[in-house]
Amino acid sequence: MSAGVAHDLRNPLGAIRNGIYFLKQRLTKSGRIDGEPKVHEYIQVMDERITQCDKIIENLISFTRIALPSYEAVNLGEVMKTTLDGISIPDNVNVINRVGKMPLKVQADSVQLGRVFTTLVVNANEAMINGGELTLTAVILGQDAEVTFADSGPGMGPEELELEKIFEPLYTTKIQGTGLGLAVCQQVLAKHNGWMSVHSKPGVGTTFTVRLPLITKEALSA
Repeated sequence: MSAGVAHDLRNPLGAIRNGIYFLKQRLTKSGRIDGEPKVHEYIQVMDERITQCDKIIENLISFTRIALPSYEAVNLGEVMKTTLDGISIPDNVNVINRVGKMPLKVQADSVQLGRVFTTLVVNANEAMINGGELTLTAVILGQDAEVTFADSGPGMGPEELELEKIFEPLYTTKIQGTGLGLAVCQQVLAKHNGWMSVHSKPGVGTTFTVRLPLITKEALSA
């Protein structure tokens, strides 16, 4: 149902975007867009909001259509390295990657797992608008691998961090967030028999923890 609604919204949004483009062209030709700053500002805001709606629709479709994982033996260190190689890290953010220190293998879809890691790294970067440090670590806990993404951003207070809601679809603490990134991550991890948790403290930072079952020695030698 959600995917159908998302598709139905694309047509009217496309018409609105075309209308904004036409209006902008006419106002530019008449010179009004430069002579009236407020007109230019509002057109820009409308265009940005349409782009935001497009992003919400794309994420909603992705959320409802997560494919079954294509499982293989995956090294978490390699997934993290590939993730970091594909992300533009801000100059004022220092990333300390300790995930590759030990060979941790899980049965996973490397593309889907990379998507989870990418979302968490990007979220951490966006949280540290004034710069900071992102520490990535991995440890073995019993039969599981635990990967943490700890940023030194402003953290979230009780009014922002509602633990029972933060992984729900459409819930977000961002001004222009879609509220689907973490929900998709949690759904992907569930398909891998894993889960994710969060801990945050104002003035200290936020830590997301991903837990996944390790491949046993018996499975590796089979």
